[in-house]
Amino acid sequence: MVPLKVDTHQHVFPPPVRKAIERNPALAQGIQPPPWAPSTTLTFMEHNSINAAILSCPMSLTAICQDNAAETATLAREVNLYLASLCDQHPTQLGFFASLPSPADTARCVEEIRYALDVLKADGVALFTSYSDKYLGHPDFEAVWQELNTWKAVVFTHPTMEDRHKSITEPFTIPRPLLDWSHETTRMAVHMILTGALRRYASDCQIILSHGGGTLPFVAGRIADLDTQTRVSGKSAEEFLAETRLFYFDLALVGHEMPLKIVLDFAADGHVLYGTDFPFVRDEAVARQWGVVGGEELISKTWKTAQTLFPRLKD
Repeated sequence: MVPLKVDTHQHVFPPPVRKAIERNPALAQGIQPPPWAPSTTLTFMEHNSINAAILSCPMSLTAICQDNAAETATLAREVNLYLASLCDQHPTQLGFFASLPSPADTARCVEEIRYALDVLKADGVALFTSYSDKYLGHPDFEAVWQELNTWKAVVFTHPTMEDRHKSITEPFTIPRPLLDWSHETTRMAVHMILTGALRRYASDCQIILSHGGGTLPFVAGRIADLDTQTRVSGKSAEEFLAETRLFYFDLALVGHEMPLKIVLDFAADGHVLYGTDFPFVRDEAVARQWGVVGGEELISKTWKTAQTLFPRLKD
C-alpha cells in the first residue's frame, strides 16, 4: 500500500494579500510571488500524489500592512475567511493554518485565534519567527502563547519577510529566503528555549519549525555546550537538547541526502512532517528532491505524525 502524503508546508496567496504586495513590491524582497490559484494547488497535489495539504499565507501581514494594527487584523480575518471557504469546498483535501495579527497586538491576536479555531475550525495557526525584531519567546507575547496553549494548538512557524535592513545588499541583494531564513528559524527556536517561554507558556502547543528547523539540528549541540558554560539560561546541556526535540520539523526544501540525515537523526520519533513549500518550489523540484530521498518508509512516518497533529485526517 502506497503511504499517504500530508503536505504541512504549502502556501497560498489570497487576492487581498497579492493586491497589497503589488502596491508595494519591496515587501517581496527580491522574491516574485509565484502565480497561484486554488486550481494550481489541486493540480500540484494530484501530480505529486499528495492526499491533503494544510495551507498557509507565507507573508507577514504585519509587514504588508506597514505595522498598522487595525489593518493587519482586518486583513487576517479576510485571509482566514477566504481559506476557510476554500477548505469547505475541499474538506478531505485541504486544511489551513490561520493568519494572525501581530502577537504584540494581544487583544486582536487572541480574538482572531479564538475565531479561527472555534468558528472557522482552522487546523492550527501560523506565526512568524519575529515581529518588529522581537522573537517569539519575548515576554510581550506571553498572553498569546497562553491562549494557544489553552487550545493545545498546532503552531506552524515560518521565517519572516520583516526587517529588510538585515538583507545583504552589496554588491547586490541576496534575497533573505536564500540565506537568512534558515538562521531566523534557528534564532526563534533557541530564543524560546533560552528564555524559558517554550516550557512556561507553550508546553501544550505542537510547534512546527519550517525547512527542517533551519540550522538548529546542526548547531544545537554547540549551543547547548556554550549555554552551559556561559550560564545564559541556567539549563544543563541535556535539558537544552531535550527541549529542542519538543519541536516538529517539516522537510520542505530538505530534499538532499546529508541535511535530511541530520534532521532525521536529530528529531524525536514522530516529529517529522512532509512539506513542499509549493508554489515557491515547483513540480519538478519537488519531484527531484523527494525522488532522491523520500522513500515510502519516510513518507509513511510523516503520515503517522500528521494524523497525530490533525486527528480529522484519520476519518
